[in-house]
Amino acid sequence: MDRTVRPLVLTWLALMALLATTAACALLRLGWLNTAISLAVALAKALLVAFVFMRLKRAPALLRLAAVAGAVTLALLFGLALTDYATRTELKAPWQQPATVAPRLGSR
Repeated sequence: MDRTVRPLVLTWLALMALLATTAACALLRLGWLNTAISLAVALAKALLVAFVFMRLKRAPALLRLAAVAGAVTLALLFGLALTDYATRTELKAPWQQPATVAPRLGSR
């Protein structure tokens, strides 16, 4: 196999194995571990694509800086969204039976 093709084929095989892992994890009932495993697999896939197919390992410093800035921005947005979700209180609306609401017909 050619020296330039081998890393691409190995990366493709790794991505297929990670895809199988994601599918198998979706079929298992592991509770909160399903989410943790799926996120870890997604991170591994993203790193494989970034380093092999986007060639960030041998990219100029400015391109690597842009990739890191994008990742930091994404992490910041996720962190802020999770903070909002974690600190929001639940407001309960008063309940009214549907039968006790008088129907309004016309414009009287």
